[in-house]
Amino acid sequence: MVCARGIRVVRRELEILGLRVLDVRLGAATVAGTAESLDWPRIRQALTTAGFALLEDPAHQRVARIKQAVTTLLRRPDTLRHRDFMPALALETGLSVRRLHACFARLPGHDSLLSYITRQRVTYAQELLATSRSGIGRIARQLGYGSLAHFSGQFRRFAQCSPSAYRQQLETAAASTAPNDASHGLFDAKPEAASPV
Repeated sequence: MVCARGIRVVRRELEILGLRVLDVRLGAATVAGTAESLDWPRIRQALTTAGFALLEDPAHQRVARIKQAVTTLLRRPDTLRHRDFMPALALETGLSVRRLHACFARLPGHDSLLSYITRQRVTYAQELLATSRSGIGRIARQLGYGSLAHFSGQFRRFAQCSPSAYRQQLETAAASTAPNDASHGLFDAKPEAASPV
């Protein structure tokens, strides 16, 4: 944006999209929220309609592509063991393993690639623990862990509890919020009086 009018137009277009605009200046707009939470196609369309182009950072685009590939690989029906994950990720993204690590290393304040992958594994494990009745060992194998101890250790490091404790917390929370059928008048808890014969 070169002029005050351009800055006003960009601010207005972003606010119309419901974004809280923190700053707009030459070539950049700062909005509240994370890059992952933004609806980029809508932003791109709104700016294009107003006569502006969205200039995207190629490094951020590469990292977004890598993150998407991590999610895709973790959720594949065929299990990828830990040692096979990085080569598969390199193949999926078309980048060397060294380049994958370098993309993450250049971003300020971000996890390393390995830490990101582990965090995504644990997040997926939490989802599986909440939505399936599979045993913890089976979930560990599904996520590519060679041992239950390794899985439990990484889960504990990121989730601050063991997988079994996490599942128990979910079950306890679900039980405490389940309606009590007797309290809703669905059942008469009083015994019927005996009728005279």
